Amino acid sequence: GVSALKEAGVPPRNLILDDGWQEVTPYPKDWLDQDEEEEQRRSLLSFLTDPIVNKVAEKATNYYTNKVQRAAHGSFHNRVWTILAKTVLKPGLWNFFDTQTDFARQLNGFDPNFKFEKAKNGLPVANGEVSSLKELVSRLKIDLDVKHIYCWHALHGYWRGVSTELGNKIGINVEQFHPKATKHLLNLEPQAEFDPPSLFGVGMITNEDDLKTFYEHIHAPLVEAGIDGVKVDVQSGVTAAGSGIGGGPHIARLYTQAMEESVSKNFVSEETGAINCINCMCHSTENLYRYQVTAVARASEDFFPDRPESHSVHLVNVAYNSLFLGEICLPDWDMFHSLHESAELHAAARSIGGCPVYVSDVPGQHNATVLKKLVLPDGSILRAQLPGRPTRDCLFADVGQDGTSALKIWNQNKAGGGVVGAFHVQGVAWNFDTNENEVLVEAPPLITASVKPFDVETLQNHNGEFAVWSHKAGSMQVAANGESTVQTPLEHRDWDIFTIAPIEKTDSVEWAPIGLGDMMNSGGAIEKSGPLEQIMVKDRSMAEERWRKSTIAEVSSRGPGRFVAYCQPAPSSIMINSGKESVSSELSFQHDSQTGLLTFELPNESTEDMRKQPHQINVVWDDM
Repeated sequence: GVSALKEAGVPPRNLILDDGWQEVTPYPKDWLDQDEEEEQRRSLLSFLTDPIVNKVAEKATNYYTNKVQRAAHGSFHNRVWTILAKTVLKPGLWNFFDTQTDFARQLNGFDPNFKFEKAKNGLPVANGEVSSLKELVSRLKIDLDVKHIYCWHALHGYWRGVSTELGNKIGINVEQFHPKATKHLLNLEPQAEFDPPSLFGVGMITNEDDLKTFYEHIHAPLVEAGIDGVKVDVQSGVTAAGSGIGGGPHIARLYTQAMEESVSKNFVSEETGAINCINCMCHSTENLYRYQVTAVARASEDFFPDRPESHSVHLVNVAYNSLFLGEICLPDWDMFHSLHESAELHAAARSIGGCPVYVSDVPGQHNATVLKKLVLPDGSILRAQLPGRPTRDCLFADVGQDGTSALKIWNQNKAGGGVVGAFHVQGVAWNFDTNENEVLVEAPPLITASVKPFDVETLQNHNGEFAVWSHKAGSMQVAANGESTVQTPLEHRDWDIFTIAPIEKTDSVEWAPIGLGDMMNSGGAIEKSGPLEQIMVKDRSMAEERWRKSTIAEVSSRGPGRFVAYCQPAPSSIMINSGKESVSSELSFQHDSQTGLLTFELPNESTEDMRKQPHQINVVWDDM
């Protein structure tokens, strides 16, 4: 996957090694090699018992699917299933969770499992195959230029915490608790009463010193392997387990404090000094209010590639959640698939969300066309400066089911311009009775989004005109003032992104830089944009010494790509200086006198110190 992305021209800078690298118990059955005699014994037993077991399992599954799955907490079917799950169905549910999921497992070791430590476990290593996590990390960084590698783990070790045996190995006390979900949680998620932690217990550590020891052990092998950061998941599962051991706020404080102390010591960015930690499954305020040094937190439910009804709702969730979460942390809008029917919808949202951009593509299955609208050839992205939030007129609109409103998300870019994304996400909404997304309209009709410059909160101090660039239409418009609207029709799951820049004027020139027009967040390419300057220049073309007035706009921009700006009239010349050498060259350009659209091509950035050497551009108008 990393090789394919690099070959496609969108090299990943960061990689997350997700769930699957740790030592857990019970051991996943597909990891075990069974001898022939054991397989024969199991086959005979299955021949005798499977027909009966399958019949019971089929009836139980049908009952759960048809009666229980959508039943409210405390309803008749919910209460019946809770009793069955804790008694006669408990062994069968254990078998289901053990064979079909990882949610019943506990952490049982700190070193990477045998898949990542073949040499250490005495397993044969094929030619070209990596023998350890450390070697994998080294190859990714040296051979494929990956800059940072993170590993996933749960806040309390694994989905069901830590095994008692592992605690005994390192001399810490691990107790097995059966969490009791609060009434409020059960009203939202009735299944929490019969999930694996509730049925089978969760291994928790309740002593501060023991937690410090625990995190020293869980992070030490990662540091040794060269891992740069961690994604800490299942955080609300810890607070839900607080019943009987001091409560959710207390246990969240203990775990979060120990975790942050460890990551502050072990996973600090050499470039920026930031803590390399992504918090996840952490929307409980018991978690959010505990962060002292970690700054990134997931803003939504997972991206579900196989649930078509979830994709529009995902955008609604991340945008409105960021209104709150953005005051506490940097919201993470989750990964998506670049080769997917909703890929552009998700990509457009990530481009203006002010969030990290990452994909969970099947290796080799990528849409480079989509990714190249987000990612430059060096693997960097044009990230907006703030958490993406709904525009003011969307705050109390029901963008999922009122049939008329578009979801609009605004953000600000580094050089002062703004960006607004408009999305048609009507037709699906959360059903609080069935606790799932409900399709309200299979094919919602076309809606019209109205976008105005003052949708960008940080542009409201500009009293003049604005240049508005439509990414999908590839068109330039001039808005007379901040309240002037641009109308765009949107089909279901359609979108557009508008880059908005104040127009600066002198007595002879109008100017507004937009950025890289083919990137979704065009304005994110501009590192710096200076004010229009008027200078006197000696005219060397005349025999006698004469001076003329020139107007100059200076712009610093990332590249490569088609740079877009608004100006009237057409410039006399455009000069570019790339890299550290002070050598300028002239660029050809195109200008539409009707719309004011100015375009010119920027080359790739200097290969010397690539990220730190954006192009220096001078756009010049000579008075005639």
